[in-house]
Amino acid sequence: MIAWRFIITDFYQLNYNKELPPFDEVQAYSIYKRTLERYTTLVMAKAYTIRAFIHARERSGASHPQRLLNRTNHTIGPLFHIDAAGTLSITERMAKRLDAAHLGHIGKNIRILTHDEH
Repeated sequence: MIAWRFIITDFYQLNYNKELPPFDEVQAYSIYKRTLERYTTLVMAKAYTIRAFIHARERSGASHPQRLLNRTNHTIGPLFHIDAAGTLSITERMAKRLDAAHLGHIGKNIRILTHDEH
């Protein structure tokens, strides 16, 4: 869904701005890069929300929200993982994708999972 937003925006701009060059590989790569950046940012925001929720539950003496963690990990996996403490981890594969797209700065504070931890 994230990529569609960027694709539609780019094609809309091409329709109404005749000075823009036609759609090519550079724009396709731009869509890929923007999608990776947006998805990673959304996952980081979700991890922050879950971490705050876990800390609030701990303060009130309630149990960990295991169902929420399972649901979220099902949604963001296999590229990301959130553990019981709310710590976000990224797979080596996704970290390489971010580095290849020159977006390594976005995930620099995310722990990288090894093959054994998957």
